[in-house]
Amino acid sequence: MAGRLAGCVSALVLAGAAFAQPVSAAPASPTAPNWCSQGNGSDTNPTHWYCWNRPGIRVEWAGETAGYLHTEVNWFICRYEGDPTGGGGPHPNRWIYTLADAAISHDGWGFVKDSDIYGETNVLPPC
Repeated sequence: MAGRLAGCVSALVLAGAAFAQPVSAAPASPTAPNWCSQGNGSDTNPTHWYCWNRPGIRVEWAGETAGYLHTEVNWFICRYEGDPTGGGGPHPNRWIYTLADAAISHDGWGFVKDSDIYGETNVLPPC
């Protein structure tokens, strides 16, 4: 009985981990380059700008969670000056448009806070 209970608890913990959301963003990576560049060598799509970012950041659409970016290098399309992000940084009203790695709503499309991007985002075109 104890073995079956332990197996059920393990399964529940693993299932819960798949839905766990980040509690807070990690501090800036000391090794992350401070750049955003167009394309990444294999991806030559002219609308894709690759930037280093905090892993696990939330992608938002109209205040709702559209999804999350899991890795620390992602592609972004444009920048938008809008509502204050609450994240500070050099562009406290700037949001960066992208597609989430894991979609929750709005097909994963939305914005991340500029303060969650390590590199300078002035190179991205305006939305």
